[in-house]
Amino acid sequence: MKLKYVALAGMIALVSACNVDPQKAHDRRQVLMAKVFPNPADRQGLHLAFPIDSGLQVVYFPNQVGQKAVDRRVAGHCQRIGAPTLKISQAPTSGTSTIASGQQVPSVTVWYDCDG
Repeated sequence: MKLKYVALAGMIALVSACNVDPQKAHDRRQVLMAKVFPNPADRQGLHLAFPIDSGLQVVYFPNQVGQKAVDRRVAGHCQRIGAPTLKISQAPTSGTSTIASGQQVPSVTVWYDCDG
């Protein structure tokens, strides 16, 4: 019987470890985005900016910022890293993202390539 309780406690601890704290995830994303977009105004309306080699995955909130504005911001990033040719490497996809409050909101994911 005691073994069952130990196993149950272990399973609960394992499941709890898998749950992501939305606020902590938000804080990590903000630090990463500040490295990609040093100007705070360039981070407005963005959920994620994740650099991969000369590429960049951007997730933004379409009710806060438009695709063309995001394209301009990413073009500036490409200039800063010395790769001035910008291309969308994967078509934008709509989805939802979890914000710091835990709420799901509409978002768009775009993959950019600064090497063109």
